[in-house]
Amino acid sequence: MHFKSVSRAALIVSIVGLFAWLSPGLPARAHELSDIQSGTLYLKSSPDAVAVEALRVATAMQVQVTGDVARVHVIQKFTNTGADWMEGLYAFPLSADAAVDELLMTVGERTIRGEIQEKTKAQANYAQARSEGKQASIVDQERPNMFTTAVANIAPNSTLSIEITYLETIPYRDARYTLRLPLAITPRYTPGAGLDPAAPLAAANAALVNAALGTSATPERVTAPRQNVDITVELAAGFPIGSLTSLHHVVSVRNDALGKLIHLAGSQIPADHDFELVWAPAVAGDVATAAFAETVGDDTFALLVLTPPNAADEATQPREITFIIDTSGSMYGPSIEQASAALQLGVDRLQQSDRFNIIRFASGYSSLFSAPQPVSAATRTLASQFISALRAEGGTEMRAPLERAMATPPSAGYLQQIVFITDGSVGNEAELIALIHQQIGKARLFTVGIGAAPNSYFLEQAAAAGRGSYTFIAERDQVGSRMQDLFHKLERPALVDLTVLWPANLTADLAAALPGDVYAGDPLVIVARLPHPPSGYLTLSGRMGGEDWVHQVPITQVGEQSGLSKLWARERITDMSRQLQFGGDREQLRASILELALRHHLVSEFSSLVAIDTVVVRPPGSPGHVEQAPTSAPTGSYWATTGFAKTATPADLLLICGLLSITFGCFVHWARLRKETVR
Repeated sequence: MHFKSVSRAALIVSIVGLFAWLSPGLPARAHELSDIQSGTLYLKSSPDAVAVEALRVATAMQVQVTGDVARVHVIQKFTNTGADWMEGLYAFPLSADAAVDELLMTVGERTIRGEIQEKTKAQANYAQARSEGKQASIVDQERPNMFTTAVANIAPNSTLSIEITYLETIPYRDARYTLRLPLAITPRYTPGAGLDPAAPLAAANAALVNAALGTSATPERVTAPRQNVDITVELAAGFPIGSLTSLHHVVSVRNDALGKLIHLAGSQIPADHDFELVWAPAVAGDVATAAFAETVGDDTFALLVLTPPNAADEATQPREITFIIDTSGSMYGPSIEQASAALQLGVDRLQQSDRFNIIRFASGYSSLFSAPQPVSAATRTLASQFISALRAEGGTEMRAPLERAMATPPSAGYLQQIVFITDGSVGNEAELIALIHQQIGKARLFTVGIGAAPNSYFLEQAAAAGRGSYTFIAERDQVGSRMQDLFHKLERPALVDLTVLWPANLTADLAAALPGDVYAGDPLVIVARLPHPPSGYLTLSGRMGGEDWVHQVPITQVGEQSGLSKLWARERITDMSRQLQFGGDREQLRASILELALRHHLVSEFSSLVAIDTVVVRPPGSPGHVEQAPTSAPTGSYWATTGFAKTATPADLLLICGLLSITFGCFVHWARLRKETVR
């Protein structure tokens, strides 16, 4: 290799190392960490200039819960503290079940209501308004549980407010209701994929690092400087509440005329941990059911929520369980500790009649045994040693271990179950969900979500495709209770062959097909469209543990503004999106999804909400630029403490490599000059 080529290579590696070290961590090096305001992006006009505060996004969430339905208002205030006009970008998580139906943009005293449009049309209209100097905003669904807001022409030293509203159901699960508000994002690893359009400003950094390391992490812009959040919940449960708990945040609670008012305690609360509010009825029955109907125009929409009964006896069939545990870089810190504790508890819970194996994966995978082995003192000891040696580092290559587990034929007479422990931080969710759907066979897949901000969409959909169930473990002290809930399902027969008989033999148009299996403690949410309002009772029937099961539910009429029609449309869109993943007719499904989204005013993968002001505010020729506000990294994660995920960008390693390369490059350059001097 020529000296000149070596020098160039050394220079490239040096730039990559230093750029990766400096870029997301810029605020920490321009200011002391204690001086940084949460949710702030700092910029430098030149390498020697002092970093200045640029775009800030403050988020507030106002939630109204009525029975089993929540309406959530997400208010984002974009503040431009610089001297230039700015376009602000922000990627943020929402519930995968969110029916996003409203966008309000407030500019001074004016409020502009967003319109639902086909995505490409909405983006074109937004781009035109931006170029014309008008203030505009657009909300896109980048993934089922990740959205982006873009705001054009924010004036210098001004604030522009965006309000996004969505609906979702809160079913009764494992004897409790849980309102979960996603707040943080773990960067996702996508094998062999391109860059994620959700974070265009992080793309350059990701491209350099991925090219240098041969990885492909999606460039969601998360960083250690955190966003702040303010949350208020108005809870009208419709029944006496026995217990009410905020699992991860300190809250204040007071009674009001409609129920309870819950508010985050204190100020400057970091949005680095998903918010979970849990409540349970004072008197809980064995079977929890509710049915509501809403009439909109000529159609009636019905919502049925069912939690099946607990089987009296445990399943007698022996089980063959394969545990799959994620040891990739995104699991670094508390997540790998929680996952290891959950895995150990799972092994301890096995019966002498069971068989088991453990597969760990990151960039590659390995297994404890070549095939599942009987439970014994010796195999338990080997499992404990295997678990204690687990460390988190590397990529998140899920496909191979899943294929290995699903391809292993069960021993004769055994019920095959797969327990998948992960944070779900992957970008190729559709590929993996389709794989599970195609290859699960007679096995059942159960997912365990780990960490402060797991990818709930992937975990829930993977469990659905695998005809299993899911649970989330966000804190170490939840491992025991949540794994007990999971094994309660693993050890008991499911409700199968479920049918619904509507009153007066009404023919219902279900938003999605009924599931094959429903496990003890798991909610079943059915949304249907009916030709006219039902009255009386609907009848549910199925089989559990070989016995017939029948239950009747009275139907309650609700007002037209309850949102059941939007929930039906959202569930139908989700079902059609699932068919897309499973190889359905793309053009036909796309047209159907778009038609539903436009009719019911919903954001989807093919539709966006866009709001455009009619007033031109940016003077011609005024300078402007684009900034992306960082999203909070989950607390305790490697990304939150260093600005980099071990999955994709080992910043410290790159820094060392960069410094070594600079030294080597200087030596090579000196040697070349000396050689030329000798000549």
